[in-house]
Amino acid sequence: MASYREISKGKYKLTVELGYVGGKRKKKNKTVSAKNKTEASKMLTLLEAEVLSKQLLDETKLSVEGFYNQWLDKFAKDHYGIRTLQETKNIFEKRLIPEFGPMKIKDVKKIHIVNYFDDLKKNGKRLDGKEGKLSTSSIKNVYKALNALFKVAEEWELIESNPCEKIKLPKVVHKKSDVYSLEESKQLFSSLEKEEITWQLIVQAAAVLGAREGEIAALEGKHLDVANNAITIEQALVNITGEGIKLKSTKTDRTRKVSVPKELMKALKKLRAIKYEHQMEVGEDLWKWPGHLFLFSNEYGQPLRPDSISQRWIRFLNKEGNKELKKIRFHDLRHTSATLIINQNVHAKIIQERLGHSKISTTMDTYGHVLQEAEQSAATHFETLFKKS
Repeated sequence: MASYREISKGKYKLTVELGYVGGKRKKKNKTVSAKNKTEASKMLTLLEAEVLSKQLLDETKLSVEGFYNQWLDKFAKDHYGIRTLQETKNIFEKRLIPEFGPMKIKDVKKIHIVNYFDDLKKNGKRLDGKEGKLSTSSIKNVYKALNALFKVAEEWELIESNPCEKIKLPKVVHKKSDVYSLEESKQLFSSLEKEEITWQLIVQAAAVLGAREGEIAALEGKHLDVANNAITIEQALVNITGEGIKLKSTKTDRTRKVSVPKELMKALKKLRAIKYEHQMEVGEDLWKWPGHLFLFSNEYGQPLRPDSISQRWIRFLNKEGNKELKKIRFHDLRHTSATLIINQNVHAKIIQERLGHSKISTTMDTYGHVLQEAEQSAATHFETLFKKS
């Protein structure tokens, strides 16, 4: 990051941020004479290029932390989505920088990587304070972040080869999700009848669409295809620390259109009409998100925080009248949706499209056990052929 400011007539102070090295903020300052701001801006560009060139070429001194700051500014911000960028930064700041930060980037060898990930498999490596080992998927995410860093270092010719290549990680184990059966889902919908309409629709949408929290929170009036009883899922809301709620594409950057029951569409259409009324009453000046009509929002158009949905779900399950409902996570309604349609012998490819998985292998890995059970039950249809008359 670079900036300039005029300190006196014809004099400008140029500043190029160098990130954090050894926990301390570093920057390069230079005072120059310039006729105007345009000339000062050009001088700043030259200074930034000069500083970056010196930093990157002097690989004998460049630390992992120093390169991470350059990678973040010159690569990651342009190639990662909002949520992925934040998750990656968290991994670096909480795990990788404390471990590798002071090391010179050229000195990191494959054995360092192997030892680090072998250590991650042990107990006590969770950051949430809970007992047990780090999940295999969490270990894989740490690897992906570190591998991405060294891959760019290799492409920029700072190192001869990426030390993360060909590192064997434990196979990702997909835990069998706790889901509602068809009867338990009916029981859930019955319990929802006592709730206010917005909450009813949030839960029903999760169970039918198989959508993620952020995708549900980001649904707008324009996404309802009333004529065809279908809903388009093309975006999600995420909460960024220090920045608030941001709108982004879906997790896999895929847009999907999901068919829904007529009754659900009818109720969502009514909710959309109410939101239109709110928008007209409030006016554009006070409407929080101009150009957007979120279905699950307050009277000023401010959408729900995605995490507030899970929090309300917990309160809903703990209500006195809902004690008989099985305690599952809100996200497990997505798995419930998938499981119910799998048990109706819907093809895996359709399930993939409905859930928004980028690859069919993701669907198979996540729901393989359910698909296997459905396939085995399908064999019973042939039993009558082997019964002797």
